[in-house]
Formats: sequence, C-alpha cells, structure tokens
Amino acid sequence: MAIDEIISTSPKKSGSRRSGSRAVTFTVIALVAGVSVAAVLKSYVSHLSSGPPMTGVVVATMDLPQATTLLAEHLTVTPWPTGARPEGTFADPKELVGRVLMSKLVKNEAVLSTKLASREAGSGLASLIPENMRAAAVRVDDVVGVAGFIHPDDHVDVIVTMHPERGGETTSRVILQNVRVLAVGQELGVDDQKRNQAQPVTVATLLVSTEESEMLALASAQGRLLLTLRPWADRTQIATFGVVPTQLLGALKQRAPEPTPRSRNEERLLAHVEPQLRTAIAAPPPPAVPDTVEILRGDRFEQRKFEGKTPPRSGE
Repeated sequence: MAIDEIISTSPKKSGSRRSGSRAVTFTVIALVAGVSVAAVLKSYVSHLSSGPPMTGVVVATMDLPQATTLLAEHLTVTPWPTGARPEGTFADPKELVGRVLMSKLVKNEAVLSTKLASREAGSGLASLIPENMRAAAVRVDDVVGVAGFIHPDDHVDVIVTMHPERGGETTSRVILQNVRVLAVGQELGVDDQKRNQAQPVTVATLLVSTEESEMLALASAQGRLLLTLRPWADRTQIATFGVVPTQLLGALKQRAPEPTPRSRNEERLLAHVEPQLRTAIAAPPPPAVPDTVEILRGDRFEQRKFEGKTPPRSGE
C-alpha cells in the first residue's frame, strides 16, 4: 500500500512544481516590461521638459519710441531658442546702454543692431540720420500735413504743383516717394496711442538723399508742396508722369457717369409724350397776325397795320 500511495502521489507533486515555475517566469517578464516602459516614459518626459537648446537674448521691457537713449531699465534678457535666434541680437544689456534707437521697439521685441544708431552718432536728431543721408525740413499746414496726422517714423510721398515759365501749363507731379518722416515739429518720437490724434505743426523733417534734398528745396521755393501719407506696409515705387489741367479735364470727361436707365413708368410716359412734342417742334410756326390801329382825324379815317407777334403755339 505504501508503494502504491507514493506512485499515485508523485505526478501531483511534479505538476505543482511546473505551475510554480511558470508563475515565476511570468512575474519576471512582467517586472522587466514594467521597468522598460517606465524607463521609456521617463526619457520621453525628460525630453519634453528639456526642450530645444536655449540662449539669452536682450529684449525691450516696454514700448520705446525712436530716438530713445537706452537705459538699463529699458532692457532685459529672455530665453530664446538657439536655432531661431535672429541675426544682430545681443546677449548682454550692458552693451546697449547709451545707444540710441533709430526706430521704435515694442515690449518683448528683440533689440537688433539694425535698429540702433552707431556709438559715434551721438544723440538727438543727428543720431537718426544714416550715412550719406540728410534731414530736410519743409513747411506744412493742415492741408500739406494731412490734417496733422503725419507723425515721426511715418512714410510719405511728396507732390509738387508748379507753374512753369514762358506760358507753360501748371503741372502736379510726385517727385519723391517713400520718404521717411524723422520729426514733426520738435517731436522725434510718438507713442502708438498718440498716432490716432492730430498733431498740428508747421514743420516736418524728412530723411532724403543729397540729390533729393536739392529737388525738395527747388520744389519748395518754386511751387507748392503736398505730402501724402503711405500705409505702413507699402514701400512700392510707382512711375508717374504728372498731370496738367487739360489732361485732368479730359480724364474727368471720360469718366462722366453713364445715363441712368429709365424705369418702365418713364418709358411709357415718354412714349406717350414724345410724339406730341416732336409734332409740335416740327410744325411750322403760324403766320404773324398784324396789329391794326384806327386813326380818326376830323372827317378823315385811317388804318395803320403794324407787324405783330407770332401767336403762341398750343401747349406753350
């Protein structure tokens, strides 16, 4: 009996051993898979949190108009993706203290070298004039200066109206295009909030070349100037040939409005009235009826006829 019992119980023990080994194997595989997934997730999260390589770039801490002399409180350093860093930026604000802005900056905008005057330029209006350029002042009023809505850093076209000598026709023509306004009156800069407000002044200072300054001086002395304000994004040059009064009147004649089409009621009325009008106009005038005057002189009786007026036609 003992041997039979041993033989009968031995397969049960070997089956339980196999089940235990399988459980251990599955547990080890699960642990390895869990550790691998955790490592991958940690690497992914670490990559997201680190992001691209960054570098420091100097930006403006507030809105700054042109001609501003930069101070330490105007500047700060902000992280910037190294691969997207613009050319001409700075990493140290100390490099920029004392420099003068040639154009305005908005808050958090990177300070570029192209927007700064050279260190030798000094300050004031002279620092805003690039090399080989000149600042020329022209007299303006409410009409010439677009009702006071021209401000520093705007761009304008200059039109002159002149009457040439020896009996030529008065001519208007655009002589300068896309000219930058350096100053209006004594203001070298203006806040964006004030750009919606009129600024009545008598002088505007324009940035021109040497040749353009000669043209501007002659036009100002011999004719009448008019400034036209350009959109901020428009920097195109347009070829013009000027205009004289005969061309202007001819162009206006060509642009005469087309006659308005008649309504049905007007057509019916005209269809009824026009034949009568045509008949009355085409009919010959009736003969003139002479006026007769009777004169009694004692025993003599006379009649004298005078040419009378033509009797009116029917309908007149």
